[in-house]
Amino acid sequence: MQGKQLTMLLGVLYGGAFLAGFNENLMNMGLIAIMDEFAIGSVTAQWLVTGFMIASTIVVMCMAFLYRRIKLRTLFFAASALTLVGSVLGLFSTNFAMLLVARIIQAVGSGVFIPLMMNTILAVTPKNKLGSYLSLGGCTITFGPAFAPVVCGALVTNLGWRSIFIAPIAVMALLGVLGFIYVKDLENSEAHLDAPSVTLSGVTLFALSFGLAEIAIDTVLGAISLIIAVAAAVVFVARQLACQYPLIELSPIRRVSFWPAAVFALVSLMSTFSMSVLLPLYLEGACGITAFVAGVVMLIPVLCNAASTLMSGRIMDKRGGWPLIPLGFASIAVGFAFMAIFASTYSIVAMFFASALVFIGVGMSLAPSQTAGLRTLPPRENPFGVALMTTFTQIAACAGPSLYIGLMSSSENAALNSGALETAAVAQGFAFAVCFAAALALASAIGATVFCRAALKRSNAASKHAQAQQPTEIALLMETTPFVVMGTMPVGEVMNELVNRKVSGMPVVDDGGAPIGFISDGDIMRYLSECHPAITSSYSLMEAANSQTFDEKLKELVALPVSHIATECVVSIPQDATLQEACTLLAQHKLKKVPVMQNGAIVGILSRSDVIRYAMNNALAGIGE
Repeated sequence: MQGKQLTMLLGVLYGGAFLAGFNENLMNMGLIAIMDEFAIGSVTAQWLVTGFMIASTIVVMCMAFLYRRIKLRTLFFAASALTLVGSVLGLFSTNFAMLLVARIIQAVGSGVFIPLMMNTILAVTPKNKLGSYLSLGGCTITFGPAFAPVVCGALVTNLGWRSIFIAPIAVMALLGVLGFIYVKDLENSEAHLDAPSVTLSGVTLFALSFGLAEIAIDTVLGAISLIIAVAAAVVFVARQLACQYPLIELSPIRRVSFWPAAVFALVSLMSTFSMSVLLPLYLEGACGITAFVAGVVMLIPVLCNAASTLMSGRIMDKRGGWPLIPLGFASIAVGFAFMAIFASTYSIVAMFFASALVFIGVGMSLAPSQTAGLRTLPPRENPFGVALMTTFTQIAACAGPSLYIGLMSSSENAALNSGALETAAVAQGFAFAVCFAAALALASAIGATVFCRAALKRSNAASKHAQAQQPTEIALLMETTPFVVMGTMPVGEVMNELVNRKVSGMPVVDDGGAPIGFISDGDIMRYLSECHPAITSSYSLMEAANSQTFDEKLKELVALPVSHIATECVVSIPQDATLQEACTLLAQHKLKKVPVMQNGAIVGILSRSDVIRYAMNNALAGIGE
């Protein structure tokens, strides 16, 4: 697949991924209004975010099965229908329970779009462009959350919180029309779904999210929930290893280059998902600005995330993803630290620049983490790798808001109980939560540095091994059976070999076969020129041949050992050198040919004509194409 067909297909799928990201942040700007209307606290309200992510995570974990079992068009339109139904139901919700159900239905549909986009990219795009295509996908995922605060903030401020569902309804309708035209089916394969694994994953995610949200408020209840989450996770993993048809194939986790990438992606996304919830609560609750203004404040930092994501994609394709990850986490840590410092000042400008650092850092760390992990997988494991990577992403979306809102809520309640004003309490809670986030980002930066160095070592070792296994250009071009002469051989015999073999020079070796010099027709000419000043060229050599003096000198020459006149300084080139290095050597030393060395021995001879013949063949092949 290529050209316009590929462009339009990916365009529709990028649009779906955009909407999925938009829906993730759909409720954030309306949480304050929803909390006021339904008389609920922030810990309860956050389930509109966390519940959405749990449902979409379960769907993501099933995507390895769904993508292989269901046709691309069918899967796309099923997801579109569920997204529309959930959005319409949310638009007309009259109570919190109905709203939560609407968000879960919406999540089931939205959860399909991102892994569907990633799997399709892996299936239809060239591997050497994988970083760029995935970065574009990451950019669309970023644009969704970027525009959600502004669009939804304006709707909440002017039309009320229910109006935020108008946006996904309109976008989904447009994508449905385009999808009908451009989404085509790809090849499917046999797949199976393990229902107990789906149940265990749901229990794990719910218990994890509930435990993280409650741990700072009710320690006992939170701890019990986390224990249940760990136990369910252990049983889940054990079943995946023992089950004939696991929900998630865990083989990519065994790869040392994959699992750190998945962990870094998780931590990176915990940062961005926590920001999308914490920052609106702080800006509206502590600074007293409207939802629309809060959305505008968040827009540019999120767009900075998109820019850094695109930049990271280009760097990844040229230099690899690992060097970017430590820098990204360092930027996240600094941004969160600044937020904690300036939280009590209620400075919107400070929050703007600090959040920009966080989002830029996420752009530098997320896409490189995902690509660095996926790029190492064989094609058979691509769907499993995508499922695992996206599952980690969704876990971050569940755990991040639950953890940080729980931390913020506990610190805020403590401040209120001590007599602090509500705005000051919100600021204190916010500062406490982002301090924890800064510490986690700093630890990730240190860990990423360690894994960066290890990844570079593995990459260099693999490159050397590949070079050792494959013949170099020089090895393919050189004469592999070079004729060498012993240093003790008379010059007369060497001259005879030069004439018979129609060559201009040969390496000179000692009794052990080690090179000690190089004899050429030029060396013979120079010797005779020194003995007879009139000899300066081949023509003068023939003229001097009629002289008795020359005959006498020639008799002396042919009896000399070749080591007497050979050039002692041997210019050679290693077999693993590049062709450009060989050209440079031949040009700088004005040589017609040069010995090729490997492990101290001569293994061939590379000449100018060999290089020119190679260059001409390539040029003619290019013209033919």
